[in-house]
Amino acid sequence: MSNGQKDQIKKTIILPVESKGKKKDNTEAGLLIDFTGPRDQPFKIACVLVNEVNGHREIKSLPLTSNSLRHYKNLPTELRRILSGFTRENIQLKTSQLMDDFFTVDPAEPSVVRGVNAYLRNAFAYIKPFNLLLKWFHQSVDELLLTTSAIKPASFSNFKPELSFELIKTNSNMLRLVPLITINEEVYPVTDFKRRAFLLQSKNEFFTLSTKDAEMLDKFPDGYRDAQPGGEDDFIKHQVLPLTEEYAVNQSVLFDKRIIEEQPKARIHLGELNGSFLMLTPKWQYGEFEIDNDKADTVTQTTSDAIYEIRRDRNAEKEITAFIKSLHPRFEKQQNDYFYLPFSEAEKSQWFVKAYRKMADKDYAVLGMSDLKHFRYNTNTPVFSIEQSGNGIDWFDLKIEISYGDQSVTLADLQKAIVNKQTFLLLKDGSLGAIPDEWITQYGYLLKFGKIEKNSIRLSKFHLSLVEDANITSKGKTKNFVEEYRKKWHHLQENKHNIFAVPQEINASLRDYQKAGFEWMCLLDEMQWGGCLADDMGLGKTLQTISFLQYLCNKYASETHLVICPTSLIYNWENELKKFAPGLDYYIYHGANRTFNEDDFTKHKVIITSYGTMRSDIEKLSSLSFGYIVCDESHVIKNPASLMAKAVLQLQSRNRIIISGTPVQNNTFDLYTQMNFINPGLLGGKEFFKTEFANPIDKQANKEKSSQLRKIIFPFLLRRTKEQVAKDLPAKTEIILWCEMGEEQRKIYDNLKQYYRENLLGKIEEGGGLGANAVFILDGLTKLRQACNAPQLIKDSDSGSKESVKIQELLSEIEENTGDHKVLVFSQFTGMLKLISEKMQEKNIPYLYLDGSTKADERQQLVERFQTTDHEKIFLISLKAGGVGLTLTAADYVYLVDPWWNPAAEQQAIDRTHRIGQQQKVFAYKMICKDSVEEKILALQQKKKSLSDDLISEDAGFVKSLSAEDIDFLFS
Repeated sequence: MSNGQKDQIKKTIILPVESKGKKKDNTEAGLLIDFTGPRDQPFKIACVLVNEVNGHREIKSLPLTSNSLRHYKNLPTELRRILSGFTRENIQLKTSQLMDDFFTVDPAEPSVVRGVNAYLRNAFAYIKPFNLLLKWFHQSVDELLLTTSAIKPASFSNFKPELSFELIKTNSNMLRLVPLITINEEVYPVTDFKRRAFLLQSKNEFFTLSTKDAEMLDKFPDGYRDAQPGGEDDFIKHQVLPLTEEYAVNQSVLFDKRIIEEQPKARIHLGELNGSFLMLTPKWQYGEFEIDNDKADTVTQTTSDAIYEIRRDRNAEKEITAFIKSLHPRFEKQQNDYFYLPFSEAEKSQWFVKAYRKMADKDYAVLGMSDLKHFRYNTNTPVFSIEQSGNGIDWFDLKIEISYGDQSVTLADLQKAIVNKQTFLLLKDGSLGAIPDEWITQYGYLLKFGKIEKNSIRLSKFHLSLVEDANITSKGKTKNFVEEYRKKWHHLQENKHNIFAVPQEINASLRDYQKAGFEWMCLLDEMQWGGCLADDMGLGKTLQTISFLQYLCNKYASETHLVICPTSLIYNWENELKKFAPGLDYYIYHGANRTFNEDDFTKHKVIITSYGTMRSDIEKLSSLSFGYIVCDESHVIKNPASLMAKAVLQLQSRNRIIISGTPVQNNTFDLYTQMNFINPGLLGGKEFFKTEFANPIDKQANKEKSSQLRKIIFPFLLRRTKEQVAKDLPAKTEIILWCEMGEEQRKIYDNLKQYYRENLLGKIEEGGGLGANAVFILDGLTKLRQACNAPQLIKDSDSGSKESVKIQELLSEIEENTGDHKVLVFSQFTGMLKLISEKMQEKNIPYLYLDGSTKADERQQLVERFQTTDHEKIFLISLKAGGVGLTLTAADYVYLVDPWWNPAAEQQAIDRTHRIGQQQKVFAYKMICKDSVEEKILALQQKKKSLSDDLISEDAGFVKSLSAEDIDFLFS
């Protein structure tokens, strides 16, 4: 409230309180919290005299001073001493002290206001135990009648308000941070209260905030704080995350929301009640969650990355409960969430043994055997006998016999016990048999993955490694192909090659590790197993796969193979096929103008398409049958719930290969869909894999589970790092990273190209010639290159487009492929570097930055930091500022965002890493937009090799070297 508003207040309304009956005159002193002052000033505490005359109450307020303290003579001495701290004299004295401390003459100075509020907060803390001895009132300005204030009764709550926060999405999908107040376990938005400093008011009730909470709420004057459009990542980083260090912040709105709607699995927990009763407590498993038998129809469970809404199947739960009740007449009358029997009843006529069998037959998990003290244990050493009894093309049979002395155990019972993580078996004579840990370690996964048939278990061919790992003996004849496979596999493991010859049609000399990768795929083909080639970035995964595709085309003449890759890699595949397998017939199925013709898919050997096209045309493509399906950058399908993953699993093929330098990006569950795609059933069901492997590995860092998972996938995943094959690598490898502009960016580029083409050719024809138009030519080429980078770089452009395929691809490379490597990113345009840096900030990727404006001493500090520390692994450098004079041997990856006509300048940039002292192999990537001036400049570089060798150092020199035909080619 302004001072002007304060001056307009003319009267105070006294709210009389009528009392029944007649009473003597009686005056009593109380305290008034006065909120009528300016909102940016501390409230005041005044004295109130309440006079009751003939049942009517009259209230009079006066300043609380040393003199007015006499009205409180009936109060305890200690309380009167505390009240003296609220007097006008002491408040003024404290204000003066604070003004001196902060060298100000303004009592409204924020530091002074905070100090006075802290003083009042401490005084309220002292007075709290005496609140019942005081009559409290509060006075504030009427919100509708600003000239009027009212005095009303007040009370202080003993409940302590707790501050927390929640992220929500508004109706306009804006991210909003909202403060919440929890009182007596009830949660309210802070906007439900009126607040002045540390006091919260709800009607006539007051709550006292801590100083810390009050000062935090001062930062939320509107009761919330919104993220700016497009600035959500920055909002979370700078506003939300720092808050989580001091307060609970519900960020569930950022999590994936997943619904679990399935039939529950019964989990019966056994226990003993009061040392006299056997107790059975049913609980329900939905997905990976076990929930109690409570009354809620919907239960919410939160993990580190998602919120699960479990929609309970009440009918299924009732059926299970009814079955448990049917196990004993006493259960029908019991109304608790558990069932119980005296031990004598449980043992009578072997009821416990029979009930256990019935529950096991229903696949109910019976848990808690080890907690039972009343029931006896079988002391015989358990025997587990297993041997391989036969195999077919797609399976293995294992014969298994289990016994505890003279008590035999069915294979199905043991499998159920291990799958349900039970540590005991109930034997036929009613005793308990402990399951040895070594059984679970050595045979657990055989039983979990296998299919029971009487006393045998059948395993998929994919689980050969589990059979070998269990050291199982073989009985009878086995198929020759298994032994032959084992010999070849071990031959490859010993780095002995030449089992399969690289096709003569391949126009390349494969390095040893590349030939090993090719032979590994050939061996998988013999076994009809799918595989994942997961070599480190830059090791030639595409070349190995093309060699394998040529091998397949030679071996299976009638088959067509499908390659699916990100759009940006379609033309990389095309160029690699032309380069390494020029005779291999291929067809690109992609683009807005594509037409589906089944003949195109049968008459060509290799079909190349994008993930997006595959998803859009899945109904057509799923009707075809391919020899092999190859998924490049297969982490695209890692999310089993995504439309992409669901689509790719509908495709039909004889076998499958996936390629990815990073099959695991975020967590172990990333593997599931990729492995299920190449070898269905290898990792069991989705929930089984999550419970058995993903959660223990990611959430508990369980090394045993991680080791077991590696054993299972080992034959099907081949990964070599740069360090492992360093001796086979050249010192420097240069790779073109093709980029395809999106529709919006392409339109801007084409309009710009058309403008310069029409104007340039006209000027040349008018007689100006090339020399007179060199500046115009150079300006056109520069703007076209900027359009390839990001249209927003073009001055005077009003397109408003923020689309940039290069920024998108570069960030994807950095996030997905570079891992622990250090990276240099060069661009000729500082504006492009700044756009890249903005995106990196949004994604919280640490980086260093250097351009021509960086001072010499700072340059050296940045270089030293990059060379010696690991915090910032990305260095953004302008081509001119960083092309010479820097030694950055810590980096082994270089990205040239906008290659130019002068190879010498590019080599200077690459050689910032490839210098004396470099211990690693260097990979340099040129980012080239397909069907653009960049691709044409690349072609001219080859055409004018002698010109490049002359090391032209000026742009003008390049333009002068061009012919009219070259100009027509560049702008065509």
